[in-house]
Amino acid sequence: MDVFTPIHDDPHTQGEIVACNATNDVYAMGAVDVISLQAFLGYPAELPEEIAAEVLKGMNDFMAGIGSQVTGGQTIKNPWPVFGGICLGVAHPHEIVYPNGAKVGDAVVLTKPLGIQPAMRSYRELNDERRDRLLERFEEQDLLAAQESAVRVMTKSSLEVAKAMRAVGVNAATDVTGFGLIGHANNVAWMSGVDVVFDQIPVIRGTLELAEFFGQKLSKGLSAETAGGMLCFMQPKKVDRFTEILSQSGLPCWTVGRTEKPKGSANARLAEGVQFIETEFP
Repeated sequence: MDVFTPIHDDPHTQGEIVACNATNDVYAMGAVDVISLQAFLGYPAELPEEIAAEVLKGMNDFMAGIGSQVTGGQTIKNPWPVFGGICLGVAHPHEIVYPNGAKVGDAVVLTKPLGIQPAMRSYRELNDERRDRLLERFEEQDLLAAQESAVRVMTKSSLEVAKAMRAVGVNAATDVTGFGLIGHANNVAWMSGVDVVFDQIPVIRGTLELAEFFGQKLSKGLSAETAGGMLCFMQPKKVDRFTEILSQSGLPCWTVGRTEKPKGSANARLAEGVQFIETEFP
């Protein structure tokens, strides 16, 4: 279940983001059969019903794209809008992937670039009274490109990633969302008893500079993401096959690090001299 305040002004796009974010939690566990999505909508009385209906349409269109549907839900009045969904998926117990199975020596693979938080803050500021301040530092076309990449990230299903996880067999996985890269990797580290060390990190082009401008911690791996990529832990010999399977669907992935035997308390960290890869997303 995921519920959050709107991140995009277009209600249909917002609905797609909601559905993608909710289904990510199921795909992160290796399940590929998503049965349904129950919608949760909370919004003020003055919000036009047409907007809520379009959010629902966006959710249902996304679900149709992965062979599922919105099957019901709950609507309440709320002082500010919050949208979310309760996703139901089914898998055999032997197929489920947990975040506590990473092994020492695993390769760590990420399936979407980071940078949603700074990209979408620039989206908000470009459309309000802070616009002039933003454009003193950045070119509008560069901001729009980063925002468009961010929307593609947030609305791209991880179904194909879950299928690739199942095909090659991964030891552990987690999606990367509100706690950022380090936050979610720390969960895997603590539960698995390994250190997670990141050597390189893909980011949406332009978002590192934006994050610095906004005082956000993208360069430390602590920037919040929405409907982010899967962080998959697997034997190094499986990475090529995993990459090949995703490339057949036109999807990228990046080997971002490794796991090590912890010298103290297990944790996730950036390697000294970590490299950032500025990239686009299909």
